[in-house]
This record gives sequence, C-alpha cells and structure tokens, in this order.
Amino acid sequence: MSTTAEVRRPEGRKTRNWALLWEKYGISAVLVGTWIFAALFTPNFATIDNLQNVLMSASFVGVAAVGMTIAIISGTFDLSVGSNLALCATAAVWTGAHFGVIPAIVVGIVVGMMVGTINGFLVSRVRIPAFIATLGMMFVIAGFTLILTGGEAYRYNAPNFVWMGNGVILGLPVPFVVFIICALIGEGVLRFTPFGRYVYATGSNTTAASLAGVPVQRLMWTVFTVVGLFAGIAAVLLGARLYSAGPGLEPGFELRVIATVVLGGTRLAGGRGGMLGTVAAAILFATLANVLNLFHADAFWQRVVEGLVLLVALSIEGIRQRVEERMSRSV
Repeated sequence: MSTTAEVRRPEGRKTRNWALLWEKYGISAVLVGTWIFAALFTPNFATIDNLQNVLMSASFVGVAAVGMTIAIISGTFDLSVGSNLALCATAAVWTGAHFGVIPAIVVGIVVGMMVGTINGFLVSRVRIPAFIATLGMMFVIAGFTLILTGGEAYRYNAPNFVWMGNGVILGLPVPFVVFIICALIGEGVLRFTPFGRYVYATGSNTTAASLAGVPVQRLMWTVFTVVGLFAGIAAVLLGARLYSAGPGLEPGFELRVIATVVLGGTRLAGGRGGMLGTVAAAILFATLANVLNLFHADAFWQRVVEGLVLLVALSIEGIRQRVEERMSRSV
C-alpha cells in the first residue's frame, strides 16, 4: 500500500521538471509568442528592415550580458559595466581617430578587461563585497571618463569602423552576429570546460566548492575580467554604431544588462542559468521597445514600461524561491 509521500513524489518531480523547463526555455517561448503577436497586430513590425533593427538593438546589451551571465551564475555581479562601457567606447573611438581600426578594437577590449581585473582584485583579494566594490568603481570610472574627455564626445567615422556597428552579414546586423558568436563561446565555456564547472559549483555553494578544491579567489578574479572583456566588445560595437562616444553613454546600461540575464532564467543567487535565455531576453527587451516605437508611444511611457519589465525581471528570483519551497513541501 502506497504511503502519502510515495503518492506525492511523482507529482513533485513532475512539477520540478516543468519548473526546470520554464527556467531553460520559458523566456524563449515568450519571445516567440511576442513576435507572433507583434507580426499580427503591429504595423510594419515584420519587415526586414525593422527586424534587423530589433536584432541590432538587442546586440549591445546582449554582448555585455554574456559576461554578466557568467558572473551571476558564479554568484556575483558587476554594477560598473555601464561606466566601463562608456570608458571603453571613448577609448576605442579616440584611438581609432589617431591610430586606426585595429588599435581601436584592441584598446577598447583591453581597457574593459583592465577595469574587470581591478574589480576582481577588489572583490577576491581585498575582500570588498561585489556590490560595494563595483558601485564604487562605477563612480570612479564615470569621473575618470569625464576628466579624460572634459565632458566632450569623440568621433571616428572610418568606413571599416562604422561597418562593425552598422553593417550586415547574410541579412543579419554585424553586432548581432558578434552577439551570437559571443553567446556560443560563453555557452561552450560554461558547459564544456573546467572553468565553467567551477563557475556553476561556486555559484551553487561557495564553501563546498572551496572545500572541493575550486580556486574560488582566482575564479572570481577571472570572472570579473571576463565581464570586462565582453563589456569592451559591446563598447567597441556601440562606438562603431554611433561612430562617437563620450561620458554618459547609455545611462542605466548596467541595470538593463542584469535584468536581461535574470529575465533569461539565470538565478540571481547563482548556480543555475545559461546563454539561451540571455539571448532570448535581450531580443525580447529590444522587441518591446520596438513595438512601443511603432505604436508611437510617448517616450515617458516607454520608460515606465521599461521600468516595469526591470521590476518583473528582478522579482523573478523571489517568485522562483517560493515556487521551489512549495515544491519541496509537496514531495
């Protein structure tokens, strides 16, 4: 005769499987539904030019979100990524104007990695909590960018440089192609390398990971450098898109990046997540903004909608925890 626990266990396992499926593919399903709805009811949404514009808009936040996904899976985050973006883009545009395209790319990425390395040092070696360290760096970098530029924007419009931010490959915007390549590399690193396994282990339980031999301090240092790497790539692409850069570039960028990662199914507490959801969430954010523009929504209402999406994204973790608690009680 079956006990109550035995009767409940299959139901609890089934519920948990559905929760995992939603975590992995839920936002992708929402994106597909949103595109179908927009194609049917939004004028001019399903045109080639407009879809290219959506993918283009998703790319810059998306590239930075690749690095942030790795950071959040490991149990940390970086609030300085927006200021880092402005500094890297400014450095890339200035360098390009004086030395050419290749040096511009190299300098933009290297500056991003340097900022990430400093963040990693503060968090892993000085033991400053990530929130405080990266918040402080956010203001330091923003101020440093203002000092370097005197508050002015730099311009560089060489054809090869502008192409990186505005060109098309096989019908896809160049920044989106770079975004997908970055996401594939990030997913490959997470799934098939020791570094990726260490990231998941550290995010799941830092103490247990350390006892198991994971070099947690060195890992955190590397993770922040990786965040800076992808912020640098995003900055070069954005500088090429605008062929200019300066202080105050993309305000609120860091919050959109974090919200994209969390909305994509990565646990804010760490230990679970992946790149598929991040890619889908980045495109979803761009789609919503695009639909509002096509409906000629007031810019102030667009900000309200963006804020609501951010609230939903950052509330997912609490909702997920309550669902998991209910599932554990039902088993």
